[in-house]
Amino acid sequence: MDLRMRQTSVLNIWPAFTDVAIAMLLIFLFFLFIQFIANSKLILKIRMEKKQETIQEAFAKTFAKEIANGTIAIERDGNLQRFSFSDRILFHTAEAELQPLGQTTLTAVGRLLQRYKTDEKGQPLYQSVQINGHTDNIPIETEQFPSNWELSSARAIAVLRLFVDEIGIDARTLIATGYGEYHPVATNWTKVGRAKNRRIEIVLVYSEMEGGK
Repeated sequence: MDLRMRQTSVLNIWPAFTDVAIAMLLIFLFFLFIQFIANSKLILKIRMEKKQETIQEAFAKTFAKEIANGTIAIERDGNLQRFSFSDRILFHTAEAELQPLGQTTLTAVGRLLQRYKTDEKGQPLYQSVQINGHTDNIPIETEQFPSNWELSSARAIAVLRLFVDEIGIDARTLIATGYGEYHPVATNWTKVGRAKNRRIEIVLVYSEMEGGK
């Protein structure tokens, strides 16, 4: 009788042991999956940053003087790469028509965007281009521009049209937006601050998910 009970007890242990083993295996597979996802994201992030560095080096070489004197600035923010251009090298005061220097500068920018739109394997270096117009907070009330909304929008569209009409950039990859005075990067209480706020930003958008293709 005792022998039979001991045998029954031993047999009853195996289902519990099997359940524990399966649970441990599932936990191991779960952590393995999490590690795989983390490594994949890291690889895509590294690839994206390499793409950003390629374009940044090209811009830094082409616009070394402008970057040094502060009329052009470059900033990276995750999957965004922002190139900021002071309005004084692009437009006359309160106007949205590109001045000759602005046309020359942005033509060079457009050619760089065209040249570096794909890598050596034909894969896109960036997914889209945002063109953002910004002003200071000094009101403008003209027949053409009732407010800074209209001025900043018209300036962004002027850049977009140059990229499309003169450079041949695919219009489907471009977005033009006017922000008026509502996204300042400096104080509007000083002349220097207001000058920094009057700008055109060309923002390259990179997709981490696309980066691994």
